[in-house]
Amino acid sequence: MRLLRDVGEHGFIRVLRERFPMQAAGDDAAVLASLETPVVTTDSFFEGTHFYRWWTTPEKTAARLLEATLSDIAAMGGEPRSVLSSIVVSPDMELDWILEFYRGLTSRTDCPVVGGETVKGSVFGVTLTAIGECGGKKPFLRTAVKPGDTLWVTGPVGRALDSPELLEKGRKQQLSPVEAAQTELFLSPVARFDAVPLLRGSGVEAAIDISDGLFSECIHLSRESGVRITVELERVPVVPYALNRAVEACSAGEDFELLFALPRSLPPPGRGFYMVGSATEGKGFAVTEKGTDKELSSQGYDHFTPVN
Repeated sequence: MRLLRDVGEHGFIRVLRERFPMQAAGDDAAVLASLETPVVTTDSFFEGTHFYRWWTTPEKTAARLLEATLSDIAAMGGEPRSVLSSIVVSPDMELDWILEFYRGLTSRTDCPVVGGETVKGSVFGVTLTAIGECGGKKPFLRTAVKPGDTLWVTGPVGRALDSPELLEKGRKQQLSPVEAAQTELFLSPVARFDAVPLLRGSGVEAAIDISDGLFSECIHLSRESGVRITVELERVPVVPYALNRAVEACSAGEDFELLFALPRSLPPPGRGFYMVGSATEGKGFAVTEKGTDKELSSQGYDHFTPVN
């Protein structure tokens, strides 16, 4: 078993470049082709805060983090072009584990790794900077929701509901089929680039990805667009595990579906999309259930709020 310290930084980088496609990598900075209406995003993930290595394979862990980062590009109506990867590693980490992790980071042929950095640290972490482009088209914006618009989601929410706890439970006993399916959904998100052309074709101008929970993202849209947003709880699609727990599903986060606004006069983008609410004149955010206002104890994930 070889450790990272056995090959050193330069040896590690050499092995990476030999094993995985890393276009434009090798110089002091990556040289990219010209982009039309570029969009750029960055995300940091650290073990113990965002994931644990024992949750799944290193390849699947990396692919999950990559898709989570790229989801922001999809939310802007862009297409992925490349990614920069900076990792924090201990010299005592297994080399094979890190190499399998990079296999996941290079799993998308449309988004090659073009560079990054390697830093020594006691906690394993990775920062991904994703670069995409809208191809001269107008990006989807959080500020573009208008009174009268309807609010839609591209798929069910609730993938993160109880998933870390279920993964821990699975170390001691066999999960039920529904529980196992829930953890698989949680560990295998896919950025919704497939939906972008359909949304554009329907006249969508406002969107956001559901990373911190449906309710939290509605609040973002309300504040940025200066409208009042109401979600009709009975309309919200949830994953099978979250049946009868819609409020919790809407607050769990890490769904990476898209929440978008559509003028009421326009037809829906197609099958597989769900209208969940509407925007009106005013401010704030509300949830109703069969026409009755519903009080909420949680509105979504907050990085700086302690977990009880």
